[in-house]
Amino acid sequence: MNLLWKKDIPGAQKILIGTFMLWMLGALVPIFFRSFVPTQQWQKMAWGISLLLTAVSAIWLRALYRKNLWRPSGPWLTYGPFKRLLMAPLCMAFFVVVVWLNVAVTLPLGYTSLVHAKVTRSATVEKKRGSGRSCKHQIEIPDVRYLFFEFCVNADNFDTLPKGPVPAELSIRRSFFGDHIHALRLSAAAQSAAP
Repeated sequence: MNLLWKKDIPGAQKILIGTFMLWMLGALVPIFFRSFVPTQQWQKMAWGISLLLTAVSAIWLRALYRKNLWRPSGPWLTYGPFKRLLMAPLCMAFFVVVVWLNVAVTLPLGYTSLVHAKVTRSATVEKKRGSGRSCKHQIEIPDVRYLFFEFCVNADNFDTLPKGPVPAELSIRRSFFGDHIHALRLSAAAQSAAP
């Protein structure tokens, strides 16, 4: 494990590094699974939880530092007092966002995958070209307002869709935390209007 820490690093610092790495990996989930939409209420609650967890982590880190069980390393040691004063809030803000991604999306997505109610609802959808490599062909659902939401389709299905708004039925896995939109079916009229 010399890649992650030196041999003489205390156990508390190893736990800290491992925990931080798990939070970082969890924050990647919304990049790959973009069809989960947390409720507005849960998103707000997640900000509060993230701020609280970050504050508790900062207090714990300070306590470990005072007990000589944790020491900063890497480039932090070369920073002067002014640069440290600037970097500390930036690091805290970054950690709040990482924790928020886990609390607002990653953990609720896992929960919703296991414990959900199956729901269908009608919606109007439109085809949309994506800007990223992984999702070039998307279906946009105008009434879903969430920054990280994408519903991807393959190029063949995308080309057969009519232009403009189309009525569709969404298959949703719903929990307290939000909706996981896992399937979409165009109405019969929209399918017959497709080229």
